[in-house]
Amino acid sequence: MGNQLTGIAPSQILPVEQYLTDVSSEYEFECSLGSTRFFKVARAKTKEGLVVVKVFVIHDPSLPLKDHRIFMEDIHTRLHGTSNCLPFQKAVQSEKAALLIRQYVKDSLYDRISTRPFLINIEKRWLAFQLLCALNQCHKMKVYHGDIKSENVMVTGWTWLLLSDFASFKPVYLPEDNPSDFSYFFDTSRRRTCYVAPERFVEGGWKTAEVGGQTANLDITDSSDVKKGELTPAMDIFSAGCVITELFTEGTPPFDLSQLLAYINGEYSPWKVLEKIDDASIRDLIRHMIKKEPNHRLSAEEYMIQQRGKAFPEYFFSFLKLYLQRFATAPILPPDDRIIRLKKDFSKITKNLCVKEDHCEENVGLVLVLSLLESSSRKLHFFNTKIMALQLLLDFSKYLTTDIILDRIVPYMLHFANDHFPRVRAELVRVITQCLKTIKSVPRSDANIFPEYIFPSLSNLTQDPSAMVRAAYAENIAQLAETGLKVLEMMQRSDLEEKEEEETDSTTFQASYDMELLSLQETIQQKVVTLLSDPDNMVKQALMENGITRLCVFFGRQKANDVLLSHMITFLNDKTDWKLRGSFFDNIVGVAAYVGWQSSPVLKPLLEQGLNDTEEFVVYRTLRTLQSLTELGLLPKTMLHEFLQEVVPFLAHSGIWIRQGAVGFISAVAKTFNIADIHCKLLPLVQVFLNKSVLQINKE
Repeated sequence: MGNQLTGIAPSQILPVEQYLTDVSSEYEFECSLGSTRFFKVARAKTKEGLVVVKVFVIHDPSLPLKDHRIFMEDIHTRLHGTSNCLPFQKAVQSEKAALLIRQYVKDSLYDRISTRPFLINIEKRWLAFQLLCALNQCHKMKVYHGDIKSENVMVTGWTWLLLSDFASFKPVYLPEDNPSDFSYFFDTSRRRTCYVAPERFVEGGWKTAEVGGQTANLDITDSSDVKKGELTPAMDIFSAGCVITELFTEGTPPFDLSQLLAYINGEYSPWKVLEKIDDASIRDLIRHMIKKEPNHRLSAEEYMIQQRGKAFPEYFFSFLKLYLQRFATAPILPPDDRIIRLKKDFSKITKNLCVKEDHCEENVGLVLVLSLLESSSRKLHFFNTKIMALQLLLDFSKYLTTDIILDRIVPYMLHFANDHFPRVRAELVRVITQCLKTIKSVPRSDANIFPEYIFPSLSNLTQDPSAMVRAAYAENIAQLAETGLKVLEMMQRSDLEEKEEEETDSTTFQASYDMELLSLQETIQQKVVTLLSDPDNMVKQALMENGITRLCVFFGRQKANDVLLSHMITFLNDKTDWKLRGSFFDNIVGVAAYVGWQSSPVLKPLLEQGLNDTEEFVVYRTLRTLQSLTELGLLPKTMLHEFLQEVVPFLAHSGIWIRQGAVGFISAVAKTFNIADIHCKLLPLVQVFLNKSVLQINKE
């Protein structure tokens, strides 16, 4: 548009929404994305979704805006169908302003570098590879960007890169002695970074002579100048090299304006910045891309060929780019169809990425497909695809390291904790339990992930409206408690090993461990008590049958007696649900075994109640419980005599289950009695109900 714009003062400044309204009613202003002297930027709503609108306020009617609009439309036509380029899709002009419109993408590369979860090395390589692909795509169409910087490189939620905001309307050359031109056109973010190629800075006197002797207010849009000063591929290559540097140095820019001018004059070197990059291949790539002489730089395609198998893994070329490109180009698949496609292709993905189950640290390439799965999982509509997404997340977790599981997979699983489908919420509990069960090490930063993140995220499920969900939580809470304890012990062991090396007193760390264990136990206790008091018997039964003994070990003997046993006893008060009563007797043995023989006085009236139950199933389960308790030596001899009086008559019961149960208990008692007790006390009781004499009463 011309350098003369930097010296024009606006006569009137209107709100950006005013310019939108003047142009068309189809754009509904949503919010401002920033404003500079050159452009006002806003986000707007349309029927097709969100768009970015860049508004250039017209102060000089003589500007060749029509030519620029035609050129922008030509760029859009040329780049149609490219997978990594996002040109302006529409250019609109009114009397007051010219508007450039493109699709809205939430994050730029500049934003993504500082956003959690932070990019890992393979993702940085993937983004650098895609940036070169984008340059290759547009350069083959004879389209050159002109203003590549991290703010103009957009990154989707699934790490797909889009090169946007093609700047054909900005000046090709800039006077090196007048920073106002650079600030006006290129430093729109006010970061003072400068990624403009060195050859685009010219000396003021040379520039004046080049354009016909004008001494001020140079107009680089003059037709005679455009022929001599068009953008070149090498200019974009230099800018892309600077962006890749910023990507691999955690946001450290290689140049600001003064440093770039010093670089041109040989007074500054960016190599100190490049030393922060560990990978030698990436360093060599960048070093070559930001060479001062443009004729020393290669094309984007040549760089990709040169770095194949070095900076960029082979599967980028042979599989990943082609596979993921299908999800970025028309026809765009809706999220539910994406999940179905990923599920169908999972074996092909693992095969092409050379995934090894026993070497999770080598499977980092899977993270690039995982990001597509996670991005799609938040926008699903149908419960079957939501369950499929959870299963896929679990499948991916089997091949990935613990830090990726905790940072990338668990948060997306927990997203389904508030889903409106009960089956999805229930499946979430099962899937996340299985996922966390496999972790073998935990980073220090995630030491408190269970008490501070996972359990609070699942807290609402203990009072979920659906009994199915509460039952699923009850089934898995014992495993979650064990995993939480395992993580705590990992951290304790790690701390002790570190302190042993430093020869420091470990008493402090033991106290810290005890406090954290107590906190974890209190958290689990609240959940367990809520589930044991649930109004639906299915939930109580699920908790008892899926790890009540493991919960005893987790809580310790005292709490097992005070919390678990005391609540379980109340289940026998339910006279209508014989399955719950039967389940109580099935699972009380494990609790009693952990609490010890001290529990026998409490168990005696419960067992007597079971023997007199109206349901034969409950009576049979009680007899089996008596047999197990006897074999474990948890019932004193006097109590065994009393139970014999009640159990022996069951030998004459009409039900074969009951008779077999009675035989089992009597046989177990015989094994604990001495010969005198057997002949003097046991046989006289039993013989009355037998047709024949018994040779060995201690065998069933």
